[in-house]
Amino acid sequence: EMDSDDAVYLLEDMDEDEQRLILDQLPASDRAALEQSLDYPEYSAGRLMQREFVAAPDFWTIGHAIDHMRESADDLPDKFHDLFVVDTGFRPVGEIPVCRLLSAQRDVHLTDIMEPPAILVKPETDQEEVAYLFQKYHLVSAPVVDSAGRLTGMLTVEDMVDVIQTENKEDMLALAGVNEADLAD
Repeated sequence: EMDSDDAVYLLEDMDEDEQRLILDQLPASDRAALEQSLDYPEYSAGRLMQREFVAAPDFWTIGHAIDHMRESADDLPDKFHDLFVVDTGFRPVGEIPVCRLLSAQRDVHLTDIMEPPAILVKPETDQEEVAYLFQKYHLVSAPVVDSAGRLTGMLTVEDMVDVIQTENKEDMLALAGVNEADLAD
């Protein structure tokens, strides 16, 4: 029942036997998604990305998008800030903050109120670089795309805050000339 990014976070600290026991209990599609995330480098966007996101085709109206979200409420992420607008190849062409979506009239086309994505993140991108981009562009979420540019996941500001805090802690310890092992000693 966890979001995929939280499940990866939990699984990555387990040994391979424990991982296999849990993964073998999951439906094939969930198992494949988690295994793919675990295959990305440890400190990469692919490890952090959440595979649950909300996307709608670029020819829909606000009404279509809202009705779709209501009908598939059980499949929506626990928290999401943006609706990603995709073309027929499932490539992100825009994004709409949920607050703007809810305040628009039902017959307005998504393309009329969307903004182009500020960034498109590749899963191999280092998490520190992504955190910098979140700070630079004041993002709350960002689409993650595969090598063909298709939407495969999203990153959220909550994940980036954790990365920023960890990086700041490491930087402060380095300035003091110590590491975490030294502090424990």
